[in-house]
Amino acid sequence: MAKRELPTCLFCGRIIDPPESKNTEFGEVIYGRCQCGALYVCEPTGRNQGEALVNAMMLACPDGIENIELGVNYELKEKAYDYKTHKYVYLKNQLFSGRLFFIKALKESIKRAVGEKIKISKKDFVCLLEEENYEQIEKVSLDNANVFGWLISLSYDKENPISWKAIKAMGHVAKAYVEAEEVEPLRNTIRKLLWSMTDESGGVGWRSAELIGEIIYAEPSLFEDIIPILWSQREEESFLESVLRSMIKLSNKINLLDYIKIEDNELRELLQHKSEEIRALTALLVYKAKINFSVPENIKDASLSVYNRGEIFKVKISKAEKYL
Repeated sequence: MAKRELPTCLFCGRIIDPPESKNTEFGEVIYGRCQCGALYVCEPTGRNQGEALVNAMMLACPDGIENIELGVNYELKEKAYDYKTHKYVYLKNQLFSGRLFFIKALKESIKRAVGEKIKISKKDFVCLLEEENYEQIEKVSLDNANVFGWLISLSYDKENPISWKAIKAMGHVAKAYVEAEEVEPLRNTIRKLLWSMTDESGGVGWRSAELIGEIIYAEPSLFEDIIPILWSQREEESFLESVLRSMIKLSNKINLLDYIKIEDNELRELLQHKSEEIRALTALLVYKAKINFSVPENIKDASLSVYNRGEIFKVKISKAEKYL
């Protein structure tokens, strides 16, 4: 029997009213507000968590998610929730229970590392990126919040080596922020990237999933709630490749199947995809995530794009692992 709890605000502990379905500028959303200022959005099925998270951010930031300031601590919390009964529910190993997302601006300035601040222009930062000077990029990133935006804008063009460098650099920047215990700027960046993957954003977040994956990889325990949301973005064809690459990356550090559910039928479909890149990435994901699934022999010769030392080139699945 599932354990049911009286629904309270995850920030202040007050009992909350049931969320209501309301029309907004971006569609119908089930949400409510607590007296403490927290906003909560309901996703009743658990299958569209990415959309619910974006809706929460849009309601919390009426000026647009792109205008979130890194100096404002927007904290996100969520819990399994049954919309029909208005109860919190603990369902062990249930990936698709309903969810209630809470978001609140805590109005706290983030702390910076003690010591002399390092300022840098975008032009000089790009030079560091071209040289793949990731050690220096880690140092300058803590004092330059614009670095996140620079990396996102430089990641768009998959055919350009700097795009691959930008994605790798995001992992180094995330590592620096985790070590400095400044996690909220990373969460804000994840929210912006998820926003860029929606139709409402009007942006082109083709490689956003890989950037998010790099941030999570820095310390997965801090972003466990984001992993299933990131996986759900695969349903949009234009993000499928980027999502697969992010999951392969995370498989190097975590047991992926503890966080997401991958059906055999879906794997069969992906292994028959018209794109050789998708077929190859799917096969590699099966190997890396140790999924109990037999990959057809004809797929094992598929190739995919990788980056190394300034070059983008194709390799067979058997040789791709060391590059991803």
